[in-house]
Amino acid sequence: MAKVRIQLVPEIEFKMDLDVSEVDADTRDYDVQQHKTEIYAEFERRLKAAFPEGYRMHTFEFGLDTGWHEELAKS
Repeated sequence: MAKVRIQLVPEIEFKMDLDVSEVDADTRDYDVQQHKTEIYAEFERRLKAAFPEGYRMHTFEFGLDTGWHEELAKS
């Protein structure tokens, strides 16, 4: 088996369902930002499980779900 290096575009969006205390459908984006540490820890845990060989990420930003993936499902 040959080893290959894959590079994806730097801007990727995805949905991650995650229970975060004090965050619900009416929460402001600013309030969600206060949970950056725990959200990033879960995100990193999932990345390590998906890519055990390693990965590198230059930036990390997050916010409330905008529903973009529901629009994709309609097409």
